[in-house]
Amino acid sequence: MKPPIVIVGDGASWLRLGRVHLTAGQCGLITGPTGTGKTSVLQALAGLPGWNGRRLTVDGGIAVPRGTQRPIAFVPQLPDVPLRSGRVGEAMAAGLRGLFLPVGTAAARTDAALDEVGLAGTAARLVETLSMGERHRLALAAALVGEPAVLLLDEPFAPLDADGVQALRGIIRRRLERGRILLISEHRPERLRGLPAIHLHMPAPDAVLPQPPQDTPALGNGEAEERPAVLRAEGLRLARDGGRPLFDRLAMTVPAGRRIHLSGVNGAGKSTLLRCLIGAEPVSDGTVTVTDLRNPSPRDLPGRVGFLPQDPPRHFFTETVRMEIGFSLTRAGLRPPDREERVERVMERFGLTPLAERAPQSLSVGERQLVALAGLVAGQPRLFLLDEPLSGLDPQRAAHALTVLAEAARRDGSAVLLATHGALPTIGWADRSLRLDGGRLHAVA
Repeated sequence: MKPPIVIVGDGASWLRLGRVHLTAGQCGLITGPTGTGKTSVLQALAGLPGWNGRRLTVDGGIAVPRGTQRPIAFVPQLPDVPLRSGRVGEAMAAGLRGLFLPVGTAAARTDAALDEVGLAGTAARLVETLSMGERHRLALAAALVGEPAVLLLDEPFAPLDADGVQALRGIIRRRLERGRILLISEHRPERLRGLPAIHLHMPAPDAVLPQPPQDTPALGNGEAEERPAVLRAEGLRLARDGGRPLFDRLAMTVPAGRRIHLSGVNGAGKSTLLRCLIGAEPVSDGTVTVTDLRNPSPRDLPGRVGFLPQDPPRHFFTETVRMEIGFSLTRAGLRPPDREERVERVMERFGLTPLAERAPQSLSVGERQLVALAGLVAGQPRLFLLDEPLSGLDPQRAAHALTVLAEAARRDGSAVLLATHGALPTIGWADRSLRLDGGRLHAVA
C-alpha cells in the first residue's frame, strides 16, 4: 500500500507526504525497490501527467513565500526533450522562461548554475555533443537557474560519476541552507549519508526474484583458455570538436564467453565508443571487426549484437511486455519455433512475469530497462554491448540482472561488454575490467 500524498500549506512553504512534514530547509528522501511508484510521486507533486496523459489526484496544494518566482522544479531521470538538441545556452534559457529577468541577471544566473554543476563554459556547445551524464547535469542546471522554492529530483545521482555525486551533494546542502525544500527519490540512500534527510520508504509488493543457476567464477585477467574473438578494435581514432582526440589509437579484444566491464567518468567517451563499435558513429581511423564482419554498420548486426544504448527506451512498438519481448526477436531477425517458450523463460528470469500484460509505456524507467535487457537476452546474440544497463534499478535488481547476463554468457558463449561510470554492485562479476581515460583503455586490477 503506497503512502497517501497530501500537499498542504499555511502561508509558509511546507509539504506533507503521508505523516511526514517537510518545512523550509528540509529534505525528504523517497526510497523503495524498482517499480514502486517513486517517480509517480514526484510527477504528481510537480503536476505532471503520467505515461497515459493522466494526472494523479493530489489533495491540497503547495504554499510558498510571497515573491517566489518559481514555486516548483522537477528534474526527471531522463533529460526532457528540450534538453536533447540545440545549444546549452538555449536549454538554460528554458529554465528562465516566464521570469522576465534583466539580460545581465539572466546571464549571471546561467553562468552560475552551469558552473555549479560542473559545466562552466559550455553555453555554446551543442547538447548533442554532451554525454548522458553531462545532459543530466544540464537538466539540473536548468532547474537550479530559476531558484525554485521546491526542488524535486528523481534518481539524480544515478547518471553521475564520483565527482558529479560530490558536486550534487554540495548543491543539495546549499539549497537546504537557503531554506529550500527538496524531495529526492533514490535507490541508494547512502549517497545522501551526512545530509539532513527525512526518509520515506515506498513498500514493494511481495515478490521474490527467481534464482538463476549458480554462476561459474570469473576467470580473471589471465587467459585460462584460448577463445575466439567476437569483437576486435584496432587503432581507433576519433577527434572531438576542436581537434582534441577522444580516442587515440584505441585497441581492444573481447573473446567469446567473456564479461568485460568498461568504466570511465562522465564525458570520457564510453557511449561514443560503443556506438563506434556497431558502426553507428564513424571513426577517423582504425578498424572494427564483429564476429567475421569488418567495419560493420548497424543494419549488418541484428542477431549478432544485442545493443542497449544508455538512453533507455522511451517508445515501444507493442501493447504488452510479452509482445514487446517477442517483437524483439523479430527485430533480431530470429523466427524460432519456440518463440513463446523463449519469451516466457526470459520474462521469468528477469522477474517480469507479473508485468507480462502491462503496457511497456506504463512501467518505471528501471522496469523498461529490464524489458529491453530481456529482449536482448531472448535473442541470444554473439555479443552484448550494454551502455549503463543497470540505470533505474535498485541494488537487488541490478545484481540479479548481472547474474542473468553471466548465465547467458556461460550458456550461449556470448561475450558481454558492459559500460558504467561507477563500480558494479557484484564484486568479481567481470572477467576483465577496463577504464577509458585520455582516449585509451587501461586495465583495472
